[in-house]
Parts: sequence; C-alpha cells; structure tokens
Amino acid sequence: MIDRTRIPALVILMAALASCSSAPKRPPEVFTGRKAALAQVELANRAAAKGEFANAHVLLDEAWRLASATDDPDTRVRVLLSRGNAFYNDGKAEAADRAWQTALAEADDARERALAGAARVFLARGTLAEGWSGAPLGAEERAARAAAAAAVARTEMGALKDNALYEAFAWKVVGLAEKELGNAEAAEKALREAVSIHEKGRYLEDAAYDWYLIASVRSKAGNLAGARAALDTAISFDRRAENSNGLGMDWVAVGIVEEKAGNRDKAVAAYRRAAGIFRAAYLSEGAKEAERRLAALGEEVIP
Repeated sequence: MIDRTRIPALVILMAALASCSSAPKRPPEVFTGRKAALAQVELANRAAAKGEFANAHVLLDEAWRLASATDDPDTRVRVLLSRGNAFYNDGKAEAADRAWQTALAEADDARERALAGAARVFLARGTLAEGWSGAPLGAEERAARAAAAAAVARTEMGALKDNALYEAFAWKVVGLAEKELGNAEAAEKALREAVSIHEKGRYLEDAAYDWYLIASVRSKAGNLAGARAALDTAISFDRRAENSNGLGMDWVAVGIVEEKAGNRDKAVAAYRRAAGIFRAAYLSEGAKEAERRLAALGEEVIP
C-alpha cells in the first residue's frame, strides 16, 4: 500500500536533485543591460568620429537609459566620457567640460581609479588652446596649459593600460600638448603610440585622425613633404572606414599644405575634392569651409 504522505516530499527531493545535477547553473551576475549600453557607446563613438553628431547623441541617450536602468557606475561614467567627446568634437567645449566633470565626480565617488584617470585626461584635452572656447590665450598661458595637460596625461597613463582606447587618447593628448609647445619630435612620437594602438585594434577612423594630427605637427614644423605623406595615410584609413567627414577634412588639409608649398593648382584641386565629398555626404559646414578656401584663392565655387 502506498503511503501518500510521502509523495510531496519525494517530489521535492527529486526536483532538488534535478536542479543540482542536470539544470544549468545560474550566472553569478547579469551583464545584459551593461553590454547593450556599451554597444551603443561604441556605435556612438564611431558616429562622432564621422561627424554624425546628432546620431551619436541619439545613441548615447539610449546608452544612458540602459546605464541608468542598471545603475552601474562604470557604465555611467563611460557614457558620460563619450558624450563629452561627442560635444567636444562638435565644437561645444563647455558642454563637453560639464559631461567630463560629471564623469570624474561619478568615477571618484565609485572609486573607479582608471575611469577617473580617463576623465582627467579628457578634461586636460579641453584646456589645450586647440579646443579652447574662452578668451584668446597668450603665448605663456598656452604653453602653461599645454605643459599641464601633458603632465596629466602622462601621470594617468599607467592607470589606463587595461583600456587601449583610453590609453591611446592619453597619448594623443600628450602629442597635441607637445605640438603646442613646439616639440615636433616629441609630439609625433606620442601620436605614433596612439597610431600603434589604433592600427592594432583596427580602429580605422581613430588611426586616420592620428595621421591627420601627425600631418599637422609636420606642417607646423615646416616639413611639408612629410605632412603630405601623412595625409595620404590618413586618407587611406578614412577610405577604408568610409568616413566622409574625415576624408573631407583630410582633403582640406591637403589643400592647406599645398598652398604652403606654393602649389596653387594642387590646392584648388584638393579643396574642390573636399567640397565634393562634404556635399555628397550632406555635411554642409565642411563644404562651406572648403568653398571659402576656394573663394579666397579667387576660384569660382561650383555647387
């Protein structure tokens, strides 16, 4: 005769055994929301690199929603850093500074040492004359800011070793600072460190911009042939990335270098090439800049 009082206990025991032996173990931590947020950040970074700032901020809005929903300090800070970078590249330095200051405060509060270091490097970049939006800076102030920015980037470099993109950015800030200080060799050396990281990781737009900056360093130092060669490399990377904004900027820079070298016809051709790229990509501000340079050379602007 069956003892029915034992059936529930037996069922519970069998369920417990099944859960221990055959059922998959539950993960100790869930990363779904955070991974989705960081995927949006990566897409936003690529959009910003291509000059698609409106699209970048749409992506970052979604990234921030996901980061807020998971309440993860690491993810929140990464979104804020990328938002600041998008603002900065769009010429909105004050908005960039606010985003980076918020990122630094959150990173410090969460004791995220590496991300706090990254935020300090981003803030240091904002103090350089290259992107400064305040009153014009005198030579001494420019030099002081550049030296301070380079010092911050070098100090924080060790904390950024585990994040290749932040480390590369720190090298880029060192390069820009050394350029402002007139140290062409040190500037190019730092920028080549960034190039090495970006090329290894196949960050095509970033590698293109590194070479664009190297061209700027060489041009400032009077090495026009070297600047032209660096721009050829930048163009090759931007073509591989189909980065229309970068390509337009590259060709404008080619025009500037050719003008400096006294090659008027080549400069005109480069500016026309840039204007055509910008117009085809619906990047009107870039097109206007290229056309302004054409007009300054007495050339007719053909829509």
